[in-house]
Amino acid sequence: MSSYIKKNGLIYSEDLHTVLGVDDTVPDFTGRIPFGAHIIDDEVFTECPYESISLPDSVTKLGNALFADSKALEKVKLPSGLTELPDNLFAGCSALTKVTMPNAVSAFSKGLFKNCESLPEIPFRAGITTLPESVFEGCKSIKSLVIPPTVRRIESRAVADCTSLESVVFPTSLEYVAPDAFEGCTALRNLRVDGDTGLFYIGENDGCLYEAADEGDRIVLRVNGAAGQSVSFYKDNADDISAGFAEVDDEDFEEDDTFSAEIGASAEEAEFMQVKEQSEASGPAAFADEGKFENNPPEPVFEKPQVNEDRAVDSMLADIMGEEKERSAATEDVAVSEEESQVLSHTMSVMSDSSLSTEPAVSNDELEKLFAKNEEAELATHNADNPDVLDSKAQILTDSVGLSKIIECQPKGQLPDDPELFVIAEKLVKDENGKDNFSSKLIACCNYFAKIQDYKRIIMLYGLPLDNDEFAEFFRHFISKKNVILACEAESPSTLSDFGKTICDYARISLKKEELAQQRHSALEKTKTLVKLVIRDKYE
Repeated sequence: MSSYIKKNGLIYSEDLHTVLGVDDTVPDFTGRIPFGAHIIDDEVFTECPYESISLPDSVTKLGNALFADSKALEKVKLPSGLTELPDNLFAGCSALTKVTMPNAVSAFSKGLFKNCESLPEIPFRAGITTLPESVFEGCKSIKSLVIPPTVRRIESRAVADCTSLESVVFPTSLEYVAPDAFEGCTALRNLRVDGDTGLFYIGENDGCLYEAADEGDRIVLRVNGAAGQSVSFYKDNADDISAGFAEVDDEDFEEDDTFSAEIGASAEEAEFMQVKEQSEASGPAAFADEGKFENNPPEPVFEKPQVNEDRAVDSMLADIMGEEKERSAATEDVAVSEEESQVLSHTMSVMSDSSLSTEPAVSNDELEKLFAKNEEAELATHNADNPDVLDSKAQILTDSVGLSKIIECQPKGQLPDDPELFVIAEKLVKDENGKDNFSSKLIACCNYFAKIQDYKRIIMLYGLPLDNDEFAEFFRHFISKKNVILACEAESPSTLSDFGKTICDYARISLKKEELAQQRHSALEKTKTLVKLVIRDKYE
């Protein structure tokens, strides 16, 4: 090391393009490498004391064993453009639980996650063809493994000593499994081959994995408690042995629970709507007489008849409150209350207003300038006593995304402590002019929530540049203290996209089973607490 520069608690090459090590003489390094470095040298963070490390997207190459034997390391964010992973990158990181893996990675390296004892699941990426030597060896927390359909080879000790591994799904593309690939996996009890046209199949009588061969089929992998023996036949039509097969566990969300709210009906609301239709002739008072809603009747949205109401508004309101039948089949006039009509009429008007920003997101260079270290001093202009003024941080946020829309609301009651609702949409729809826009149902739904909570404005966002480290860090700290709704296509927490999970993590939206119902309850009645909600938008 003939010439180097110390900066930000790190040791750089003279051109500042390569990180050579950590400067142990100062406590400046926080775990986040600033944007600008291109290469991280070998073993820079070996046996490091940090719990979290984030590498900027400017990095294109990592050194061997970069994080090896870092016993305290729990989370790592890799650069989004990284395409190759060095050998033993995380070997021995026994506390590691989360890795943000780049989408461009199409191959895993030898010993990549060796002895990562706390890693609950593998962040596979598309295109992986080989599970190399010792890639998951000693990952003792993995309970279920679904091997991608592109994988052809499983090499020596690739999944060895995974003592909690119970279930494995193999792809039909598989061509080779090393004899010791699963050595020491003592808890295996469920194996499945995803299809019946490959070289491997599951034995009918013992549940073991067999390989078909001209000289006689042989056992490749035994399940726990199965004696197993060689057979002389080839099973042409393997049954889909799925009974009792355990899916990938994830302590952060429940597999079978739908979200606490969606643009559509909850079961109670749908039933309430049905009762309402059957009882229209008796007037609004009939709703309270229904035994099911006697103690806690849902709020009747439809009150006094109004003639010639806009059918588009009727349809939108019906969608929000859970009308299940086809709108075109409706033959009766459905009226809305005067107050509800005002809210929804306002909703229709804002859909074509000038507050829709279609300017492209700012460049990475501009983001770096916006979110420099002195951002707090530069942006501390928020005046909580003047809700008519858009927070400068919120303004920067709307300027940074791909598409934003600000809807000024008309609160009737006292403003909450935080009078703004941030809505993050995962997708857009085409409007009547063929342009990308937020769905009309989503806009109407958010107006409905804003009316209940007396919000001053709704700020809708799409296309957040979360791959930029500086923006992501700013966004995480900003959005965690705001009212947030995530609109997505997922039916339940278990089907959330990586983007959706990231937003929930940053915004502190809980996906735990016991808190899903509470989220909806809080959003549907005025509360002093922040609203944190996930709703489903089918984007139709």
